[in-house]
Formats: sequence, C-alpha cells, structure tokens
Amino acid sequence: MTGIGIVGTGISGLNLALALQQRGVPSVVYAERTADELRGGRLPNSVVRYGPTISREAALGVNHWDGVEVRAERVYFGAVGTPLSFSGPLPQGGSAVDFRILLPQLLDDFEDRGGSVVVGPVTPESVAELVNRHDLVVIASGRDKADAFFPRDPARSVHDAPQRRLYAGLWHGVDQLDPPGLSYSLSPGAGEVFQAPFLSKDGPVSVVLVDAIPDGPLAPMTELTYESDAAAFEALTMRLLHDHAPGIRERVTEAEFHLTDPLDVFQGALTPTVRRGWSEVTPGRFAVALGDAWVLNDPITGQGANLGSACAAELAALIVENDTYDERFCEEVDRRLWALAEPVCMFTNAFLAPPPPHVLGVLGEATADQRVADAFIANFADPAAMCSALASEAGAAQFLSTVRGGPG
Repeated sequence: MTGIGIVGTGISGLNLALALQQRGVPSVVYAERTADELRGGRLPNSVVRYGPTISREAALGVNHWDGVEVRAERVYFGAVGTPLSFSGPLPQGGSAVDFRILLPQLLDDFEDRGGSVVVGPVTPESVAELVNRHDLVVIASGRDKADAFFPRDPARSVHDAPQRRLYAGLWHGVDQLDPPGLSYSLSPGAGEVFQAPFLSKDGPVSVVLVDAIPDGPLAPMTELTYESDAAAFEALTMRLLHDHAPGIRERVTEAEFHLTDPLDVFQGALTPTVRRGWSEVTPGRFAVALGDAWVLNDPITGQGANLGSACAAELAALIVENDTYDERFCEEVDRRLWALAEPVCMFTNAFLAPPPPHVLGVLGEATADQRVADAFIANFADPAAMCSALASEAGAAQFLSTVRGGPG
C-alpha cells in the first residue's frame, strides 16, 4: 500500500494533498489534465475565497497572491425595487483569483515539494485498481466517478432539479467600489446578479455572475452564447444589468465594456446535491468523497470552494489521527465533514427559496442599523452562524437581540 490516492485537482483535492504532504503523509494526485492544460481551459467558476480559506492557504505556504491579488473588503447588498440596501465589512477580506491561475500553481507546488502526480483519465473501472493500490482513495473530482460510487443521499438532498441557471464572465469596463467588494443584487422573481474584482491572467478585471431563476427574465443571459453573436451577448448583458442590477450598471463605462476573452465565460446549470460520503469499492477497501464529488451547492452564497477547503483540512487531520481506514473511519469522516457541510447547505438552500418574513425582517433591520448589517455580512464567512440566524424566526430574533445588545 502506498499512502493516499487523491483523484482530482480542484481546490479540495489539492488542499488535501498539500496538507498531507506538510504532515509527512505520502499521497499521489491523479490529474486528468496537466498544470498547463488547466491554465489554458475555459473559465471554470467565479470563486471568491473568504478569510478562513485564505488563512488555510497561508498555513500551507501557498499564499502566492498576497500583495498582488484583488481583494474584496466589503459585501454590498441590494434588492431591486425595494428599500433594502446595506453593506458591511467582510472579515479578513475576500479574494477572487482565476482558478486557471490558482489551481495550476497549487499543483506545481505539490510537485515541486516532491509530490507524485499521475496524469491521465481515471475511470470508475480504474478506481477499483486504485483502492487496492492505496491505503485510502479520496475522490474529489469527476461527476461520472461520483455517480458511480456515491449515490445521491435523499435525506440530505433538498432539490432534484436545478434551482438556477448560471452564467459568469470576466469583463473590462466596470469600475470597482470604494472600498472594493462583492456586489450582490437580488432581483425578486428573476434571480441574483453578482460582481466582484477578479484577478485574471490579464490582471485585475471584474467577474459578473448571474444566478437566474429558470424561465425568468434573467434566463436569456444563460442561454445566448458569446460565440454565436458577441455584440448581442454584450448588449444583452448591459440591458439585464440595467434592469436587474442597476447599482452595477451605473459603474459600467459602456465604451470599455467587453468580455476579456471568448474562453472567459461559462454557462450551465447544476442540481444542488449531497451524495453519500463513502463507498466500499472492493471488499474491505474504501473511497471517500470530497468537494463537488460529495456536496454540490449552488454558487448563490459563494460557499463551494470555501467549504471544499475546510473539508480538506478536516479530512487531512482525520487521516493523520488514524492508521486504519476502514468502515468505522469512513463513518467518522462522514460525521465530522457533515458538521461542516450541513450549515452551508442550509444557508445556501435558504437563499435559493423566496425569503420568509423573518429573513426579510433581518434584511430590513440591516438596512436600518449598521450593527446588524455588519453582523449579517460577517456571517458570509461563518456559515454556521448564518444558518442559525436565518433558519427560523426564533434564530433571527436571537441574532438581532445579540447584535443590538452589543456596543452601539
């Protein structure tokens, strides 16, 4: 047996590999693409990494973008057609670095420090070979492999269809706020529009993410392709910003507003899903799921990569604490990681649904009281606290009471 096999080069798999490497646990990363191929692909996502994730990267010695990365210091929230509007500081700030920059660098770091990387396709059939080669296999990428080994968990999966259609693109011509931050525009009945400073291969730009309710007025942005008609694509983006994110639209310089590159856009849809967290692949040999192979959340609250980072750190600690990776170990992994993931899933699902009266009450109080706004925004980096504040009328009342009892 040769240590831990890690399938996937997303943030979860690479953070796990680097954490194990730092602790002297041998592992092999199985990558379907080289670092250079990762650098040359289509925009994979629009991730904003929050303070705790950035701190974990610093502890791993992979905080290469300190001093040069684009920072988001605040979150600016508004709901179109309503008086709801507030902002607050994001604890420790946030950062959006193109994953075509970040992930290849992490893969290079792992190799430069002596880590072993095997490049090539990993099929469900070959996973059976890997579990007999390694003490434990962690599958952190690949929907086909996840579906083969980790069935949907109906007790933890609320949705059975996409709740939003997605579009994200990198744009020139959008002025940043002062201080810079993440803009979150809620358009009732249409969906959500986000904008944030973003570090791309060409330097600082803006990322615009549309989370469109299917068949709603924002949905055309997720369907028209840039390749089919670039001018129409840019004009439609401008019109939808005007109608559904006027605070972002007013910072656009129309003559300079254009997509940075045809590859700098993605469109699609996903079904928020929690799969079973582990599988006995061959008798007595196990694989555990991590990242999107386990929990796939809508990006509406920007939690996916941050949850992946947190779960990777927790799984690394569990691997170090144990020397036998049997069924009991897998059950403990599931228990410990679900304690991190459950509040993220609840938080995200709450934002996908029409806000109940107690949530509207919290948003109204945040508009009226800066202390509430600051506490609400701070919870974006603390999903357990956000879940507690929004899950029930009693939780919202307790949240507001606690904030109001603080210093004025």
